[in-house]
Amino acid sequence: MKRVYALFMSLVLVLGISACGSEEAITITFPFAATDVETVESYYDNSGAEIQKKTITEKSDIDSLYTYFSELSLRNKSSSDDGSTLKFVFNLADGTTYELTYISVGTKTGRLQSETADFNYFTSSDVVGVWLNLSGETEQISSENVS
Repeated sequence: MKRVYALFMSLVLVLGISACGSEEAITITFPFAATDVETVESYYDNSGAEIQKKTITEKSDIDSLYTYFSELSLRNKSSSDDGSTLKFVFNLADGTTYELTYISVGTKTGRLQSETADFNYFTSSDVVGVWLNLSGETEQISSENVS
């Protein structure tokens, strides 16, 4: 009887542990195709006096960025919103825009938000690193010039 009880408790423990952290990952479904994007304006605010801006026009970089955000693993998890900010503005061929804002929480973690699509999710991905590796010249602008 003790063996059956020990086996049962072991089974309960294994099932309990495997259920922990089984929160389903969320991904972004854009309401447009990568081919609809003409340019991406990106703004990096690291709480300095000026903001860094990159305009991405290369189709390969636009496709890479679109794929990156489409495959990014997101979760419903609370966290603070007090780090550096990255804003991506997808300018579409029909004249509309789609905005994503990443707010760094820690090293390679942060919140990805969109007022356009009305979401606010946590991610443990290096979005700042992706921005640093994008082509395009970086220009310094004042905060008043951010659209």
